[in-house]
Amino acid sequence: MNKSEQINELASALSKAQAAIKGAVEDSTNPHFRSKYASLQAHIDASRDALAKNGLSVMQLLTDMACENMDLITLETVILHSSGQWVSSTFSVPVSKKDAQGFGSAITYARRYSYAAALGIAPIDDDGEAAAKAAPESSKGLPESISKAIAACTSTDELMAYASSQKKYHKDNDFRKEVSKKKEELNVNA
Repeated sequence: MNKSEQINELASALSKAQAAIKGAVEDSTNPHFRSKYASLQAHIDASRDALAKNGLSVMQLLTDMACENMDLITLETVILHSSGQWVSSTFSVPVSKKDAQGFGSAITYARRYSYAAALGIAPIDDDGEAAAKAAPESSKGLPESISKAIAACTSTDELMAYASSQKKYHKDNDFRKEVSKKKEELNVNA
């Protein structure tokens, strides 16, 4: 990290801006991994107003490209304050495809991650909500067939094999409690 001699005003302004910055919306899809992610534009949109209101701006500049092998780009992200104070850091990423598209992709990737890291922006993550919706509701309890199967296990190995096969219930607290209770019972009787 590099910085101006003083960063007190920048630090104060950045603190205020970060309090107002919301998460970046996952607005793009990666077809290779079938996952959603927040694009560079989503990160910029999430922070633009908060930065402007606090006299902050961000510059991102390519500082070095390993042109011999064309296999790496290095990007410098600079946070500037209206007082003239600044901080910067560099980030290098490999270029996976050695053509204009490959370089463009590597630059965008580096910009997105550097921007998010420098400003403390996280994507809006609904994994917790999705997991909660996917997990069986504990208020309903476990299906009777699951409880009976756990109760019918006669050894720890059999119990653990059965529990491992029930991936749908791995995050269900009732399931985990019944498996733990049965495991203790089997260990006591062993």
